[in-house]
Amino acid sequence: MDKPRYLQIADQLIAGIKSGEYKPGTLLPTEAILQNTFSVSRVTIRKAMEILVEQDLLVRVRGSGTYVKAPKTQHNAFELSGFIEEVSAQGREPSSQVITFEIQPCNASIAQKLQLEEGQLIYAVQRLRLIDKEPEILECTYLPVEMFTDLSLEVMQTSKYDYIENQKGLTIALSRQVIWPDTMTEKLASLLNSEVGAPILRVESVGELVDGRPFEFTINYFRLHQYSFEFVAHRRY
Repeated sequence: MDKPRYLQIADQLIAGIKSGEYKPGTLLPTEAILQNTFSVSRVTIRKAMEILVEQDLLVRVRGSGTYVKAPKTQHNAFELSGFIEEVSAQGREPSSQVITFEIQPCNASIAQKLQLEEGQLIYAVQRLRLIDKEPEILECTYLPVEMFTDLSLEVMQTSKYDYIENQKGLTIALSRQVIWPDTMTEKLASLLNSEVGAPILRVESVGELVDGRPFEFTINYFRLHQYSFEFVAHRRY
């Protein structure tokens, strides 16, 4: 028995995405154009496209159209690696844009995270992390000045972990992370090219060296447009 027409069209659209005819991030032809292309009704086209939406291949943007989704970069919470390492390993192009780079006294909350005295000097750095030139993460990170006296804007435009391990000769042991859902504020939405109120993931982490010293406190806001989080739980026997 032949497949229903909407399933045939869905298969053709999926094949077009896999072949590169419809590239990630590009606008799909309108329903009217697809109707003419396949000589079917609008209902049939909508049923076909719904299948691709359910398979996470398309995303609808109100007032703009339907876009082909880029494959998501997977974030492994159990393997500590830098953003550049993680994204590059999955065949994507990572880059960073430093928004602020300041030295300031730490408040009580940050002092507690970094095991410092309140008022000690810290670097306060905000970076946009981009995947294939599209903003995906806002990173707000705090590092002790006394530990990294030569930290520079140029370093923060590349890999922080590379600087810590290869230039400072320190060994990173672990990152303690807390994750919870949040929503876009006006500032976040502007920086991350999103809408106010859209869902985001907030991840707070404290990085420690092998000697137990905390070396950074970071808050990351993930847009989740190009990132997915995967967790694997092993049963203990």
